[in-house]
Amino acid sequence: MAIARNIVDIALAAAGKANAGRIVRVNVLAGELRGVIPAQLMFCFGLMAENTIASGAHLNLEITPVVGRCRKCEQDFPIKDYSYVCPGCRGQDVDIIGGTELRVRDIEAE
Repeated sequence: MAIARNIVDIALAAAGKANAGRIVRVNVLAGELRGVIPAQLMFCFGLMAENTIASGAHLNLEITPVVGRCRKCEQDFPIKDYSYVCPGCRGQDVDIIGGTELRVRDIEAE
């Protein structure tokens, strides 16, 4: 619910700066590691948007994969099934460089 509230607040602030009368769509990036459940977020977004210019807006949620970077060979690779092993050198000293983000990418308003 808190995530949905923040998304609506961000969208309303951006729409206000643009003097928009209605928000049509909000595009959000959420990393896999955030544990966002799309159906729940969309439901909560609808509740939080009620009685605002975002009422009826579509929430477009893009889930981004987990990506690691090996500290030894500096190769970037997708992490699947929580396997933090570099496919290049088999090293296990890995930094997470993707899959933790949560941000409003943009909004569409009228």
